[in-house]
Amino acid sequence: MKPIRKRAIRYLVICVAALVLACLGGGYLVYSRQQAIARAEAERMAAEQAAAQAAAEQAAAEAAARAAEEEAARQAALEAERQAAAQAAAEQAAADAKEKIEYGDVIGTVWVEGTEVNCDLYWGDGTSIFRSGAGCSVENGCVLPGDNGTVFVGAHTDTFFYNLFDAEVGALIHLDTIYGDFVYKITETKVIYETEVDQCRWGAEEPSCILYTCYPQGIQTPTDRRYLVYADPVETDENGVVPSSLPGLEESEEEMATPTGDESEPAA
Repeated sequence: MKPIRKRAIRYLVICVAALVLACLGGGYLVYSRQQAIARAEAERMAAEQAAAQAAAEQAAAEAAARAAEEEAARQAALEAERQAAAQAAAEQAAADAKEKIEYGDVIGTVWVEGTEVNCDLYWGDGTSIFRSGAGCSVENGCVLPGDNGTVFVGAHTDTFFYNLFDAEVGALIHLDTIYGDFVYKITETKVIYETEVDQCRWGAEEPSCILYTCYPQGIQTPTDRRYLVYADPVETDENGVVPSSLPGLEESEEEMATPTGDESEPAA
């Protein structure tokens, strides 16, 4: 019986050991599985948090971009309003300055690109005016610079318009006045007799500018010939020539006057 008992005990011990090992192995497997599940859950939660963080950052970036766009639009609108107000103020100041112009007033300067012509520009063409600069004719339907019609500007050939003969077709004439700067491009030049008034565009409705002086160049005695430089405005609208710039309020008030009452005479 003893050998049988010993074998039984040994078998029982083996069985118990096997059972213990099986239990330990099963427990380890369960533990490992639980750890794997826990790690997976932690990774899932981390991924969700990262996604939520990224979404929040994206939303914040989009909100910031929208805010920046809205602010830029607001600033642009304010700038547009400011520019419109400044433009309106400048136009009103220019209109006021233009309305105050009287015969004999200095209304600005005339200068011609590519020449040394650069002198004061007067409203009127009397004797004292031609001693001081160039004068815009106020007769025969002639107009102020910028208006629809012919701006007819003369000066003596031995002084202010001596270099007018250097003007070339395509060059620009600048009439910079107290109410705006007006630009005309030279289209042709010619010599006419003083009786050829049909060449002067007097009374025309289309805007243009003609600079004239006596011919030949530099003559100081009476002559029956005139040298004419024709020019058309660079830009126009229904109101006439579009000014290249408008003076500010302070500039528009800088008006100077000369004695009036001179009788008109041809530039020589």
